Amino acid sequence: MDALLRILACPVSGATDFTREGDLLRSGAGTVYPILAGIPRMLPPDLLGPFLREVYPEALTRWPEIAESVADTPTPEAAVMETLRAYNRQHVSMADEVHLTQDWRATWDRFQPGLPPEALSGRTVLDVGCGTGRHAMVVGPHAQTIVGLDLSCGVEVARRRDARTNSFYVQGDLRRPPFRPEAFDTMYSNGVLHHTPDPAASFASAASLVRPGGRVSVWVYGLDEMRWTYRLSHLTWLRPMTNRLPRAAQEAVAMALTGAAELTLWAPSRALGRLGLDALAERIPYHDAATKDWRYKHRRMFDRLNPPITHYIDRAELRRWLAGYEAVEIINADGQGWTGRAIKPS
Repeated sequence: MDALLRILACPVSGATDFTREGDLLRSGAGTVYPILAGIPRMLPPDLLGPFLREVYPEALTRWPEIAESVADTPTPEAAVMETLRAYNRQHVSMADEVHLTQDWRATWDRFQPGLPPEALSGRTVLDVGCGTGRHAMVVGPHAQTIVGLDLSCGVEVARRRDARTNSFYVQGDLRRPPFRPEAFDTMYSNGVLHHTPDPAASFASAASLVRPGGRVSVWVYGLDEMRWTYRLSHLTWLRPMTNRLPRAAQEAVAMALTGAAELTLWAPSRALGRLGLDALAERIPYHDAATKDWRYKHRRMFDRLNPPITHYIDRAELRRWLAGYEAVEIINADGQGWTGRAIKPS
């Protein structure tokens, strides 16, 4: 915990010098944040109050000073609160029950081509939007310190999965991050920034946490120049309708679509594999999910319908984010989104 305390900052005042008092973190300026289920909840008051009232109401009784600090906070943006709720559902209630280590490494290699986790050895690394920690667990064995930041309770799943002493998970808001500026050697974000209200501002906020000379690397959704199967998988024609539905209805639609894909894509892919016709099986769209369990497939489908906010970033926009950086790379990540990578100028 000491390594984490040295880089924390109050997301509102910027106060540092945090100390731990049982399950409370207190800054040098006196601001306090709870540690719940092993996770520091470093949310700004306008998010911390609604979150605690909805998920951990007992915390407000246990710590009157926290209850007082969030009592008169303004109503948060509806999209931000809905994102928090949406990803609580996806990252917690629908999380994989087993460690899909090979799958997590495969997605890392797809999102971060040419950047093996070993290349981050000895560095202090920030995983922006870590969710349930799948990529933090890939990078963690090599990094000196890895810190996962997420708005949702997915960090609780990550903490349960990952008991390494050099791994830390924090619940916080990327646009008001709970870390000191330039505290990290490296920042990466896989599939997250495009789900924020202002992706460019979210990137700038995340990049401010990286030291001069450090690396930033992000993977984002894109539709231009992408594979037709990838573009189709985003269901952009359907989402305007499903966004109006309650979550239970969204899950039912995802269930129906998963069943259709099972019958038309994954069952034939498995049958070809059993016949030894792997080359043909791999030509079927989304064949990589054919052998996964139903829970995994349903969650992947739900992920296409669930996010309240989705932006699609093109090459030019990603390049604008990295204007002024050094060694800029914009990579078409196997026809499945864009990877932007650069060195922060000294």
